Order: sequence, then structure tokens, then C-alpha cells
Amino acid sequence: MKILVANPNSSEICTDVIKKSACRKVTDPNTELVFLTNPKGTKNIDCGFADYQSVWSFIRAILKKVDEIHPDAVVLAGFGNVGVFALKEALDIPVLSISETTQTLACLMGHKYTVLTMLKQFIPYQEDLVRLYRLQDKCASVRGINMNVERACSEREETLNQLKEEILKIVEEDGAEVVVLGCAGLCGYDEELQALVGLPVLDPVTVTVKVAEMYVQTGLCHSKKRKFAAPPQPLEDYFWDGNGSGK
Repeated sequence: MKILVANPNSSEICTDVIKKSACRKVTDPNTELVFLTNPKGTKNIDCGFADYQSVWSFIRAILKKVDEIHPDAVVLAGFGNVGVFALKEALDIPVLSISETTQTLACLMGHKYTVLTMLKQFIPYQEDLVRLYRLQDKCASVRGINMNVERACSEREETLNQLKEEILKIVEEDGAEVVVLGCAGLCGYDEELQALVGLPVLDPVTVTVKVAEMYVQTGLCHSKKRKFAAPPQPLEDYFWDGNGSGK
């Protein structure tokens, strides 16, 4: 099987971290991972503005790559909206975002979970996502450290120290039983944090790639009725080139 793992920002540093987490639990020799970095996105998706500015080029890049390599599934390796509903409409292969997938799985692992994200300014955005996925009754809290995505990827020791400090507060104050690392830049910290607090800590890229494998192996895909039905016009009709024609 072939899985496209797509980074919605334009940071190759972040893509390298995503690659490590995506590959580390894949044991099936028949699973091929192909990686894509958004060619025109911002380097840090750290607010709603950055999400909207990055997603238009991200969607087009994914559709182009899907036509080129014909993957069996797509993993959106950004812990945000990042066009997941649009791509579920456009594609008839499994499309899984690390945000929706990991939080949904966390609901099966404990009474309540906490999302631990990067910038504290990003907390309201993440809280809105929890409501969008209708998981607010299972989410104990959303907490953040003070590192943007690219710094979390490159300044690993400082990021780990901040994560340790914040995760202890989650255990003591929030009543969560599961912790979701709410940013692709936070991948790879899960095992050390899990050993520290004795709770399940989910690396969103690792988890979502494994779920994507399961989808393909079992022949599952999102429903194409109603919400994720194909757009009513040909996709090219939605791409405006400034001259009155699709592109």
C-alpha cells in the first residue's frame, strides 16, 4: 500500500520530524510512505490566519500528488483544520487528519483527554477544533507551551523541558487520563513524556499513519454520501486563474 503523508506548512525541518514519527511504527514491508511539503504555505501554522493562508496551496498540492502517485490513503500531518473536509469531498480514498484521528482514538483510551499544543495563543483555535469534531464532552482541557512549530522541531531539549512542565500540570489539575500531542512539531516526545507521567501520550503522526494502514487493509473509507459527497462541479471549475477559466 502507498500512503501520502502531507505537511501543511512549508518547513522542511518540520517534514523531517514528521518522517521520523511516520516511519517508526510501520512494520509492514508492503507499506510505502510518500512525503509532501506544502510548496507555498507558511513555515508555522500557529493561528487561524496561517491555516487559511496555507490550506489553498496545500489542497492543490495534494490533489496534484494524488494524480501523480495514486496513493491508497492520505494523512494530513498538521494538527488543525488544514482542509480535511474539503479533501474528503474531493477524494474517494481515506483522508485522515492527525488532529481528528488522534483525538477520536484518545476517546477510546480514557474518560477524558487533554490536547497539549505549542503556542498558548493557539489554544482557542484548538478548542474550536474540539467542538468542530464534537468531542467537547471528552476533552478535559487544551494546554500549550511557548514554542512555534519550527522551533519545536529544532530546539528539542527546550521543547521537551516545557512539555514536561506542562504535562505535570495536566496530571495534577485537569483530570485527564490521556494526552494528545497537538502539533506535528511535537512528534517524537511521546515515549519520554509517557514514562514521566504514566499516562498514554499519543504522537499524532505515528497514530494516524497506523490508522491509515488499518483503513487500507480493511477496505474502509469515509462515506461519500451527504457531508463528503463529491463537489457538484468538476474540481477544475473551482480553480480560478484570473481569466475566467479553471486551472
